[in-house]
Amino acid sequence: MAGAKEQAQYEKQINSLKDALRKSRDLRERALSQKELLVQQREKLYKRAEEYGVKPEELGDRISSLKEEMDRLLEEAASLIPWDLLEKERSR
Repeated sequence: MAGAKEQAQYEKQINSLKDALRKSRDLRERALSQKELLVQQREKLYKRAEEYGVKPEELGDRISSLKEEMDRLLEEAASLIPWDLLEKERSR
């Protein structure tokens, strides 16, 4: 009787391991598919950046430079608005 009980326990463990192995393979396949998709997207973004004359490794610096330029232009535009006149008009 103990032999049948042990055999059932082994079968249960083997089935559990088979299930884990199947799930692991599925996860690996999904991860590989996702990686392939992300690599393709990265390549498209690199090509697009190059179309704008920016090397992919320069993107961070270019973004920072553009942000600084936008901040400067917004500040300049704000300085040209007659805020004091607008405030007087609002007070009427």
